[in-house]
Amino acid sequence: MRRNRSVELALKMHLWDPPYLIPKDILPPRSVVRVRAVDADWDSGINVGDRFRIGYYNKQDGPNVVWLVNALGEYQETWDQVSLLDTFEVVERSGVTDLYGARGTAFEVIA
Repeated sequence: MRRNRSVELALKMHLWDPPYLIPKDILPPRSVVRVRAVDADWDSGINVGDRFRIGYYNKQDGPNVVWLVNALGEYQETWDQVSLLDTFEVVERSGVTDLYGARGTAFEVIA
């Protein structure tokens, strides 16, 4: 298994918030998730069944701030890592090991 240097760096910098999150709990970028529950108070236009890709994480925010990339490949929403699986189900888990990849990398349209 290859070492995940970006996760190791985050651990060294104490970016894991809350501290009980460990690397295996972090959904890698480019994973696909589907909305399974919607809070009645949301005004974001997110509906049950909508699919998103997990975007690349930002070093400034750390791996707790999850960027959701919409079907058009645009960064649309942020979410927190802890409650992500309460609202979304994982459709496809990516094999990407670089959490903080190049932001310029385009996301393909979700089929």
